[in-house]
Amino acid sequence: MKANKSPLMLNDFLLLKSNYQFIQPENPDFNLGELMDQYPIDLDFTVQRVQDNLFHLYTKIHINQETKPLPGYILFIEGVSLFSFDEKVNLNEEEKANLLHFSGLNITINSLRNILATLTANGPFNKYTLPSIDVNKLLDDKKKLLEEKE
Repeated sequence: MKANKSPLMLNDFLLLKSNYQFIQPENPDFNLGELMDQYPIDLDFTVQRVQDNLFHLYTKIHINQETKPLPGYILFIEGVSLFSFDEKVNLNEEEKANLLHFSGLNITINSLRNILATLTANGPFNKYTLPSIDVNKLLDDKKKLLEEKE
């Protein structure tokens, strides 16, 4: 199939901050896959319009950053994607917001996922791959949170 270019253009992705820690498990008898599946993941994001056609999408991901973290990796990563829109395509503000929130957020999460995998590739538990994220649920939760603040 022929792929069509999106009017949402990724101009750049920048890593702002990352943190990696490791806690050695006390009990050597554990299932690594099951342990990593239990890691709590907290993800937050915000979109800022910087200029008329330039947007920054900041995203932070906390993995296993609890008061009592599980053994293994404790990770934090923060990045920003710089987006603009193809000016040849006429989009209204709602269409731009939808593209930024759905496509832009997925692009940014995938960029952060790749960095997390690289960051942990030589770690004691080998590579950590951020699981698939339900972006629809994430957006719904963010919308509810913003409505509660108002």
